[in-house]
Amino acid sequence: MTERTERILVVQADDYGMCPAVTDGILAAHRAGAVTQASVMVPAPDAHRAMWLARRRGLVLGAHLVLACEWEGLRYHPLTPAGTLRAPDGGYLPGIAELRAAGADPGEALVELREQLRVMEAAGIRPRHCESHVGVFDPDVLAAVSAERGLPCRDDVPAPGVPMALDSLWHLSTRPLESKTDDLLAHLAALPPGTHMVVAHPAADRPELDTLTDPGSRRWKWARPIRVSDLATLLDPRFHEAVTRLGITLAPLPAKGNLPQCP
Repeated sequence: MTERTERILVVQADDYGMCPAVTDGILAAHRAGAVTQASVMVPAPDAHRAMWLARRRGLVLGAHLVLACEWEGLRYHPLTPAGTLRAPDGGYLPGIAELRAAGADPGEALVELREQLRVMEAAGIRPRHCESHVGVFDPDVLAAVSAERGLPCRDDVPAPGVPMALDSLWHLSTRPLESKTDDLLAHLAALPPGTHMVVAHPAADRPELDTLTDPGSRRWKWARPIRVSDLATLLDPRFHEAVTRLGITLAPLPAKGNLPQCP
């Protein structure tokens, strides 16, 4: 058996289409050769523009499946009637714990996630992979969507389904702001041969990020500081120099042939 020597790095950007600052930040990182794929939040306000731009610019997309909206200043809503998935304002509930406390119906969740995939296909996008936004509501629902569509499901969530063929998965966004770039460089230097993923949440530094939630909120760091620093790290010349020096190949996940249509 031939020993593997190549190191492949998949740089995955989450939350594509959430708002223009996020969409455009991800596209900037992709244009710079740093982001190799992204996951779109189909119910989010900028999703349709984001998918249109992805098709034009050759950005590989997966589905960032949505059952919750954590922001007070930016609301997105279920694509199906889904009464048990809705907050009083008609948008999604703020998180997985709130969904469970409200007795959200797994059947409605399954219909909602299928509809998100159908809308992606209607926009001309065949998703390469999937994962669940802000955690997994029902592992069986996520597994069903993954299996019936043949979509590799990211394995940093406690759900069965079609696994991604990865040797490691590492989160840039959770690293300390002050050491984020150094941490990424150290991670790259330590990678063994194989296929590895780095997950990031880049966004352009724009005032709209300041309107997502209150600065005193526990979610504030995910509104602006994490996203802006993720983009700065991915655009840092030291990242690109390290990739070249270490002989790492940047690439998206490979396609898995002809995927079945949504039910």
